Amino acid sequence: MPATAANTSARAHGTLAQPAVASGASADDQRALYATMSVSFSIDVVSGLFRPDNAALTDAWATARRLVVVRDPTVGERGELLVSYLRAVRERGGLDDFLVVDVPEGVGTGARRSSTWELATSGLADAAFSDTLHVCGELIEAALKAQLGRRDAFLVYGGQRTAPVVALAAASFRRYTPAIRIHRDLSSLVACLRDGTRTTVADNLLGALARRTYVIVDGDALSAGRIDPAESASLLALAAVDGGLRGELRHCGTDQYRSQGVASVIRLCRQAGLGHPVWRVADTWSALAPPRLDQNSASAWAVLLAARLAHRLGLLPEEAPRELEACAERVYAGLPDATTADESVVDRWLAGQRSGADGTVGVVLPTGYGAAEFLVDRASLAQVLTRGGRPAARQPVRADTAAAHAPAMTITAQSRHDLPAGFPVQFTDGILKPGDSPLGGLLPPGCRVLAIVDPYRRSQVDKVRTLLETYRRSGQVSDSAVLTIPAGERTKTVAEVDRVLRAAERLRLGGEDRIVAFGGGAVMDIAGYAAYLYLRDTPYIRVPTTLVGMIDAGIGLKVGVNVDEHKNLIGAYHPPLACLCDPAFLRTLPLAELRCGLSEAIKIGTVCDAELFTLIERYHSDLLAARQTTRSREILDRSISAMLRQLSANPFEEDLRRLPDFGHEFGHMLESLSSFRLRHGEAVAVGMALSCSLAARTGHLASGDLDRLLSLLRQVDLPIYDPVCEPDVLWRRLRDEVLPHKAGQLHLVVPSRIGVGDFIDSFDQIDAGMLQDACADLRARTQGGQP
Repeated sequence: MPATAANTSARAHGTLAQPAVASGASADDQRALYATMSVSFSIDVVSGLFRPDNAALTDAWATARRLVVVRDPTVGERGELLVSYLRAVRERGGLDDFLVVDVPEGVGTGARRSSTWELATSGLADAAFSDTLHVCGELIEAALKAQLGRRDAFLVYGGQRTAPVVALAAASFRRYTPAIRIHRDLSSLVACLRDGTRTTVADNLLGALARRTYVIVDGDALSAGRIDPAESASLLALAAVDGGLRGELRHCGTDQYRSQGVASVIRLCRQAGLGHPVWRVADTWSALAPPRLDQNSASAWAVLLAARLAHRLGLLPEEAPRELEACAERVYAGLPDATTADESVVDRWLAGQRSGADGTVGVVLPTGYGAAEFLVDRASLAQVLTRGGRPAARQPVRADTAAAHAPAMTITAQSRHDLPAGFPVQFTDGILKPGDSPLGGLLPPGCRVLAIVDPYRRSQVDKVRTLLETYRRSGQVSDSAVLTIPAGERTKTVAEVDRVLRAAERLRLGGEDRIVAFGGGAVMDIAGYAAYLYLRDTPYIRVPTTLVGMIDAGIGLKVGVNVDEHKNLIGAYHPPLACLCDPAFLRTLPLAELRCGLSEAIKIGTVCDAELFTLIERYHSDLLAARQTTRSREILDRSISAMLRQLSANPFEEDLRRLPDFGHEFGHMLESLSSFRLRHGEAVAVGMALSCSLAARTGHLASGDLDRLLSLLRQVDLPIYDPVCEPDVLWRRLRDEVLPHKAGQLHLVVPSRIGVGDFIDSFDQIDAGMLQDACADLRARTQGGQP
């Protein structure tokens, strides 16, 4: 059955609904972004995949016109068949172009590779962590070289290590690019079912949400060649949870191992969903394997240990472990005895496992009907692992039913489920006051906290340290660390994300722990992207300390960083737990930073809220002086409300016609052209001036409204022109950067009048002469003191 491209939709529930009011806050102090992300997973086994008339791949990449094709040596000559197929598709007009990237088989395992992303490695226990980021960097560079736009895709044909790394890079490029995964072996197939819509790499330290996952199994490769050790280990893991496969493996020929394994996958898919414990039997126990074993042998050994343990706990009949060991003799001969594990290894392993309040540890074990997650008493588990026998009857052994809520799927079909993506936006006072901070209500008792802080004032860093120390003394926080990251676009890089990831690893953050970002948009973007990557989603909290952060960067779903001169090239849509806005921070900011915040307020007022625009005209001096007046608070409230309305209607940018992009199409390129001399708000101000000047020339905007906007920008002392506005360069970048980012259309945001937004949708509606005239006019207004 050919793969069908799954449609992902993002639905906003309401626009600006008022959530339940937190203690000490009025209803006016809280607002929320409510959104739901739909994610899908499609898997197909396809024969004749590379026949010219087979549409499985073209259906999967759907609207893509350009591809980055990644392959590794595990696919052998079938990698060449794929390239030949793509050439034929390109020749008949089904693709504009594709770029082939060959990666080594050990990608993501710690083998160092060259890359323009030079990251530090000192102090890192697992080199696979940095190696993965290096390889992702190379793939991002390839995507830029191939000119991949928002409608294009990655295509990967490789083994168990390669596909997840490509999926991670694709999920981050332009905040999400589809990745079609072709598999030909059991180990990679089982791994993708284990991960489901959340891919993991670097020994599960890093991960990403794939909003649309396409997996195609190359059916013609299933019978080609002998299975390798990784597949043998996966075959044993399947046999541990599938009695039918155990029977077949004891009698079938070695040339049937892979096809029998795929048949087992099909049976298990009918009863288990994505991410179900049935795909993770070996994962829990491989750390207990004898140290001399390689990774694949350790996984196979772990399966035998899990079966023995499951029998002792009464989950498997006595004959099941014996049948599995007989299979192992044929499939993976030479494994050491897996009756028990070394006591010192078990002690170290248990020390790293988190216990529940009742002293239990969560583990995955095979059962007579598949596999499940169980809570087992820690002391009893240690005894059974090291000495054999059965646990005392009084020890709790309880099934964890959470896995029952996993989305169901069947092979050759699609799975789809919804994830909440909303969060509250709350105005509060005294967030850095140790005895009175509302932050405490978002910290689970005994959690660990990593604070990411912009050190623009030394006193702010000290206050954060004092706050965390107060929580630690009270027992609210068990451990904490503070990492300082100076604000600015120059520091919004993968290297800074790497620093946050390392700090999170040193602190051993888990799902009940927290990352808290104190800073402006750049710091919140870095912290949010690191939280998205680390352990496939670590909860984080935003505490914006700038005006831009409070009314723009802090209340959206986007996180990400720059790559070279490319603004926000990689990132994600990743909601925080909450955004806590304390207007007292505004009094700590320099005037230039307040102006940049007002630029974002002017932006949203110009295209969404005429009354807000008028308020800013009359009372902008209150905000520039950081006075907490009724009018300054009204400007903040209306700016946030207007932004939330826009974000709620289109939270994941499925619709590329976005009014909040006003001024940013030019603004982002002006930031990079100035080597970030222009602050973000300043570049956006010039971008608004350029867009409106073009709008006046195309008849979208009356000249009076253009003058009114330019006059307000000048009153706030924001620029309307900069020497980097070279018309030829801007025109080329509109074509080469904005068009790919907006799927081949311009969608330039302009007001039709103050408070009402519109779009110049087609690149054909403007020309280079118009842009040259707009730049000349704005330069003359700046030099001549005109409005």
